[in-house]
Amino acid sequence: MATQKKKTWKRARNPEQKAERVDAILEAAGVLLEADGLDGTGLNAIARQAGLSKPNLYVYFESREAILLRLLLNEVSLWSKSLKKKLEQVDEPGDVDAVAQAFADSLARRRRFCVLFGAMASTLEHNVEFETVVEFKKEFLAIVQPAVVALATAMPPISEDDALEILALLVMSAVGMWPHCHPSPVVKSVLAQPEFSSRKLDFKASTFDLASNYLRGFMSSL
Repeated sequence: MATQKKKTWKRARNPEQKAERVDAILEAAGVLLEADGLDGTGLNAIARQAGLSKPNLYVYFESREAILLRLLLNEVSLWSKSLKKKLEQVDEPGDVDAVAQAFADSLARRRRFCVLFGAMASTLEHNVEFETVVEFKKEFLAIVQPAVVALATAMPPISEDDALEILALLVMSAVGMWPHCHPSPVVKSVLAQPEFSSRKLDFKASTFDLASNYLRGFMSSL
């Protein structure tokens, strides 16, 4: 369980103070997500963790889902920068295995990203206003564009449009594997038994296989 953050807040009167409140709310949501998972990251818990009242949260966000969408954008930014850097280090354009490894490495330790992205369509894009989703989608596409360009550069003759579609499909597939590769303590104990040991999945290795096989198939279709 996350430790409650104790802070005395004064009324936010300027943009800097308001931005500080938003940052505190997002930090609180991130701490709870790490400690208690998505189910434990509710409005009451976020408010306690941030040292704010629950009504104060509604000054900055319309719902829990809106908070988590903003947190997801922060995580997307970190992931996109990491992937771009790794793709730019690929020595030979068209090296499928190097690109697949860059993709797998970029996601290997990004628990927040994988959990939030995995819940985006089913949970986070509900209980939010039309304008919230529009702004989220616009920011999301802008954030990932440098990584899209880096993928197209690393895998000629893939276009930027194709690179965007490839990344979308690979990420959706990879985050779908995340919970299966990071099971509950009970399932971990079960998988430790000899009869089930072959069912254990390594996320990084599985993500590499996913990306490598998909990229090879895509390239062969060109």
